[in-house]
Amino acid sequence: MSTTQAEFYRGLERASAALQRHNDSSPNARAAAVHRAVQPLLEATELAPQLACRLGCSHCCYYPVGITYPEAMRLADAVQSLPDVIARVVAANTDLREQTWEQLVGKPCPLLVDDACTVHDARPMPCRALGSLDAEACADALHTDRAPPRDEEAWWRGLGAAHALADGAHRGSRELRSALSSIMAADPEADPNTTVAAFLAARAAPGS
Repeated sequence: MSTTQAEFYRGLERASAALQRHNDSSPNARAAAVHRAVQPLLEATELAPQLACRLGCSHCCYYPVGITYPEAMRLADAVQSLPDVIARVVAANTDLREQTWEQLVGKPCPLLVDDACTVHDARPMPCRALGSLDAEACADALHTDRAPPRDEEAWWRGLGAAHALADGAHRGSRELRSALSSIMAADPEADPNTTVAAFLAARAAPGS
């Protein structure tokens, strides 16, 4: 087994165990449980002390992000008391819905305000797992094809965790703007399954 496979399965196993303990919880509670369980694993890598990621450094927030259904529900819950952020999400989805995944590179995440995530505690697994070793390289990557050096252990552990969250009836990931806008427009009081249908109808992330 390669190193990347081993790290993937470490994240998968940690997340799966958390999901089993919270099997009867709401989707957003299951996402929160996985995030709590996996976060220490992401911070316990060999390269973690060398990360250049800091508050106010937001280059990675200019890339499209794929989120799972439980994570979409957790984000929807986190923004429900933030009308300005909700408006930003809806407007961004309306303006960018026709753009390809590649064309979304360089467009800021609507959850980003003043170079900080407004719902940092609820951020999805791709945001948690991406750790850069060079902030200047991150800035450069937005304009070139040169990928910045990242913490591969954390990244692959995060991929494993995201795979666990995407498993089952809600398999796959959806683009953050599209998923949040669709879920927030649904009416779960009329039918709890409307949020699932709304998520599945949102823009699919590559590989989903």
